[in-house]
Amino acid sequence: MNRRHLLALCASLCVPGIASAQSLSGAERSAAIASLTRALNAITRLQGRFQQTNPDGTLVSGRFWLQRPGKVRFEYDAPSPLLLISDGSTVSLQDRRLRTTDRYPLRKTPLYFLLKANVSLETDVLVTAIAKRSGTTVMAVRDKARQADGELTVVFDEKAGQLREWSIADRQGRITRVQLSETAGGGAMAPSLFTTPGPTVKYDPRR
Repeated sequence: MNRRHLLALCASLCVPGIASAQSLSGAERSAAIASLTRALNAITRLQGRFQQTNPDGTLVSGRFWLQRPGKVRFEYDAPSPLLLISDGSTVSLQDRRLRTTDRYPLRKTPLYFLLKANVSLETDVLVTAIAKRSGTTVMAVRDKARQADGELTVVFDEKAGQLREWSIADRQGRITRVQLSETAGGGAMAPSLFTTPGPTVKYDPRR
């Protein structure tokens, strides 16, 4: 399993969804970016269910736990053998069937911009598109420093004050979408949720 697969597993919303939304510019654009920055920074803990649509159209689902800064766990339902964990600095993708674990620096994945301690959409990323659609803000961003691959798109429900989706388009334009449901915040999370057991495959920057 290579880095491209890891990036796909970090994902959500279909970027073309922006085309059906009302694109923002000028003062409205600046206000929306600032509002979404505050909303993301307000998230400390979140858990619930997710459904992931892969680039080939296949669907997988499972449970997730998110604790900012830096930590997330995606536990896939059977028959998928995958488990994705960020421990705050490293993202690990474990295949429990093959008994292998690939590890990559969190900074090298677009998840970094959702999980970092202080999100700053005004300065950390290049906002490639931002729009309003049916009470939600849809924003697509790229890493200004070009350390993280792909384009990240987030969907935030303004009325509910909740993160609904995120997605990643890789260099080939393939999109993986993750939709969140049954979400709840608050409550302490066990440190063991964000610890990955098993063998390790070293990070290779050429992959």
